[in-house]
Amino acid sequence: MRLKIKNIFSPKFIGQQLSRLRMGQSYYSLFIASINAVMLVKIAYPMIEVEIIIGIVPFLLLATVFLGYFLDRHNINSMDTLKSNEMAHRFLNTGDFKNQEFQLLQTKILLEALNSLKEGKKIEFTEIEEKYNTYVKKWKPP
Repeated sequence: MRLKIKNIFSPKFIGQQLSRLRMGQSYYSLFIASINAVMLVKIAYPMIEVEIIIGIVPFLLLATVFLGYFLDRHNINSMDTLKSNEMAHRFLNTGDFKNQEFQLLQTKILLEALNSLKEGKKIEFTEIEEKYNTYVKKWKPP
């Protein structure tokens, strides 16, 4: 079956490609969130071995894929549609900046913790608490 040039610009074709892109981004964010979860569990519970956590994560990812398949088969997407509509018709607000800054703070803390583990140093929980308290103080309403 040959793909004609006029088919490339059809709304159906463009919609399919955007859907594939969105699905790929979803899997990427799922993968990154899984890595963050593994490292947070390791930091919170140092007695649990990383190998055990890494062994459990594929089963959790597989369960997530099955759940996504179930939701897709039963066309459970109303919340997703509402979220898409909301995101398409709004501007950035303070909550967006707050969420982005918190994600950056989490990433920074994780990187520092990983470097501490790599170098064999103790994790400075007082510094982490100070950074968090600074964040809370900045965004606390008057």
